[in-house]
Amino acid sequence: MHRFLYVTLVLLLWLSKAFGETLPVLVYHHIQKKVTSDVSCTPENFESQIKAIKEAGFTPLSISETAEFLSGGLKDTKKPVLITFDDGYESLYEYAYPTAKKQQVKMTIFVITARIGKKPQFTRYLNKEQIKEMHDSGYFEFGSHTHDLHTDTLRIFDAFKISDNSNPVTELIKKDLASSAETLKAVIGTAPISIAWPYGKFNEYFTEAAVQNGFKVHFTSIAGTNKRGSGVYKVKRIPVTARDTVFSVLKKLGHR
Repeated sequence: MHRFLYVTLVLLLWLSKAFGETLPVLVYHHIQKKVTSDVSCTPENFESQIKAIKEAGFTPLSISETAEFLSGGLKDTKKPVLITFDDGYESLYEYAYPTAKKQQVKMTIFVITARIGKKPQFTRYLNKEQIKEMHDSGYFEFGSHTHDLHTDTLRIFDAFKISDNSNPVTELIKKDLASSAETLKAVIGTAPISIAWPYGKFNEYFTEAAVQNGFKVHFTSIAGTNKRGSGVYKVKRIPVTARDTVFSVLKKLGHR
């Protein structure tokens, strides 16, 4: 009996340490009552998933806390997790914002800054006032999803197959990221320190341009979790899809 209790205690301590040594980063996109794509989820599913994450004992991080973890710090934080969104749809103001306040959970949104306030057919993007309000609430941080390269990222990335650091494409990227950083700073009052690459496409030129423009933490579409001290330039993420449930999201986070 005593041996069983000892083994159980050791196992629990090991699991506790293991949970604290890796950082899963979830990535959402759109929240819709009627889901129209695989990267959307319903408001009900989203709120249930965030509530379950909180009740499972996970600790939602800010970007600065994430940077500290990826640099080898934040050793006393239990079950860290980062919750992110790409693109910056207006649905996040309508649904994610109330959920974040209700559950008291930190979240990060990567916005395509050239689309702030835009209302193209079938979708709407966050406007400046909404971004400012969400940021000032203390529950949301904002990073870049480039200024206006989202549509052209794949074409630009292909251009690097025959490019070098003096290629005009490199200057295009630098100017775009500078515009993105300036736009966000004008809206929220502070310079953004994080960027998520569209389609997860990046190389050393993208990384260099991001660093030069003050982006300290770079997020990819590489699937997986991140070890403590694994670095800030190739952060892996876990996509949440329309098919995910509370149980599948918790499983993706490593919760049993």
